[in-house]
Amino acid sequence: MIPIIAKLFRSTAPSDVVDALVRQVADLSLEGVVERVAARIDQMTLSEARGYVRARAAHVVRRQTRQVISQHQEATEDWSGAIVPAATERLVPLVLRQTGVGVPRRNLMRNAA
Repeated sequence: MIPIIAKLFRSTAPSDVVDALVRQVADLSLEGVVERVAARIDQMTLSEARGYVRARAAHVVRRQTRQVISQHQEATEDWSGAIVPAATERLVPLVLRQTGVGVPRRNLMRNAA
């Protein structure tokens, strides 16, 4: 019983460190996810685009999380359970903003006088 409790305390990550790793993973994943979704996302509604970005970001975010955890001395693989979903949720609005989804487009045609 004691080893189980000790393992729980070891696997609990400090929230400030996890927050920093979440930001780092989201930033590192941004370009790769934008490349994956840019071609198809233009014709989607905002809700569709959010779901599409989440789905297409999964592989990129997991890969970046493994890389960031391996470079961080005190981080363990157990932390990925907290980092991956938080980084994905942080990444979705960044991708949508960069691709221009949900941004009103100005009508380029002039109205007749």
